[in-house]
Amino acid sequence: MSNSAAKRSMVIDILRVLIVIIAICCLGLQVSAIAASAVVASKYAGADSMHWLYAVAAVLIVSCFEFALIPLWRLLTLVERRDVFSGKAMRWVNHILIYAGIEGILVLAVMIGQIWLSPSRFLMAAIGVDEQIFPYVVLAVGVATLLLIAAFELLMVVMRSLLMQAIEQRDELAVVI
Repeated sequence: MSNSAAKRSMVIDILRVLIVIIAICCLGLQVSAIAASAVVASKYAGADSMHWLYAVAAVLIVSCFEFALIPLWRLLTLVERRDVFSGKAMRWVNHILIYAGIEGILVLAVMIGQIWLSPSRFLMAAIGVDEQIFPYVVLAVGVATLLLIAAFELLMVVMRSLLMQAIEQRDELAVVI
């Protein structure tokens, strides 16, 4: 095994460990969302039942991120096999784009729900804002999150385009050789 192959293998192994750590943290976030909703139910008797809907939305949003880790793992496997430019990677990149899009839709739905349908009293108390300021805080955080998701989507679209060009050039070069 050459020095560069050993380094590549080590980097891939480190990235896989990070993916596992991130997945475990995501599971912790999901459990925390459900536990926090249970606290709301017991502590704030006057709170409506929408807090369970928000807990489910939080679990789904984090799930989208978790599901995107699977294609990322598959892409690392393709890198390890030196098979990234065979065209197999396109499928996994598309999956990441789909999961990010679904996550954006969920964030938008939660943002709309928090602002116009049923603001979370628990969340208001947790961040220490009153009822009049709360919609603006949700709007600011929601828009910032949507902008980050949009930036990620744009980056992935550019990377997918570069991947498609590299695959086409590789195929052309293979015909010449």
